[in-house]
Amino acid sequence: MDLLDIKKHLLIYGDLSANCSQCQAIDVSLDATHCPECKTEFKYIAFRNPKSHLPKIIRIKEKFPDRVIVDYEDYSRLIASWKAQEFLK
Repeated sequence: MDLLDIKKHLLIYGDLSANCSQCQAIDVSLDATHCPECKTEFKYIAFRNPKSHLPKIIRIKEKFPDRVIVDYEDYSRLIASWKAQEFLK
């Protein structure tokens, strides 16, 4: 998978609200298909604490079967590695 595509189209859900990874807009609805600020389409979703959000994950997969669920820890580790490589170039 293309990491930059994921970063551009990712909705990150925390404990109380979601945010757009593209423009960092906060309080985005979990059911939103596009960011209200930058109008980016959400193709991916990551949960900061997936164990506590299991019912929401199931509901999202039923409502949006084409949206890919991304492991937030893996995503943040890969983004940090990519940023380090870009910085060292």
